[in-house]
Amino acid sequence: MSIRARLLDVLFPVACLGCRAHLPGAAARLGALCTVCRAATPAPPPPLCYQCGVPLAGCCALGVADRCRLCHRHAPAFTLARGAALYDATPPASPLATAVHALKYGGDRALAAALADLITARLAIPRDALIVPVPLHRQRLRERRFNQAALIAQAVGGTAGRPVAGRGLRRATPGPTQTTLGAAARRQNLLGAFVVPDAAVVRGRRVLLIDDVITTGATVDACARALLGAGALRVDAYAAGRTPRAVP
Repeated sequence: MSIRARLLDVLFPVACLGCRAHLPGAAARLGALCTVCRAATPAPPPPLCYQCGVPLAGCCALGVADRCRLCHRHAPAFTLARGAALYDATPPASPLATAVHALKYGGDRALAAALADLITARLAIPRDALIVPVPLHRQRLRERRFNQAALIAQAVGGTAGRPVAGRGLRRATPGPTQTTLGAAARRQNLLGAFVVPDAAVVRGRRVLLIDDVITTGATVDACARALLGAGALRVDAYAAGRTPRAVP
């Protein structure tokens, strides 16, 4: 470690959000998650629903071996959705849940790099992908001052060398928060919520949506419908986290 790096480490120490351990030098640049806590964020355990990526052990597959109940009842518009790691916010929260919460509500934007690193390390980024973040409504954007999905998308695009259309989608309606809603209510809440400002940007392209967490898949499904309606050839969705159980 250089003298300058050591000095910065002393003057501006960084602690892991998961275990509070000190992160020296290069480790701190990974976004305030130590290697132990990063390893403690396991990938969703197979078998997975081939469309939404939820672990099938956590939901009823209705006799369909490779598809979950929600996708069986309401076929999503996206081809597939995957989370890089299992997301569990129930106490005690996992390091991933702690990091996502600190990014979204604590304003720790540096964590976007750590979440993006999980995605690029564990999920294959298609060579022909156009990366599009799940947008926030302008009202929510004013409150939060940034879109966490956009920060993650920019970091994924930078690492993978893929183009990012930061304004490829726009959220037209604010709607209530999704966190307390089940799958059916989320779908209803998201009807017509997303629009494509410039169809030429996505027309004929394979689009890779990026979000922080996939819960029911309703948000990325609504985004995919808007993108496909604007002429996108295919839409997939990646997120740093995937909840272990589909919300009914």
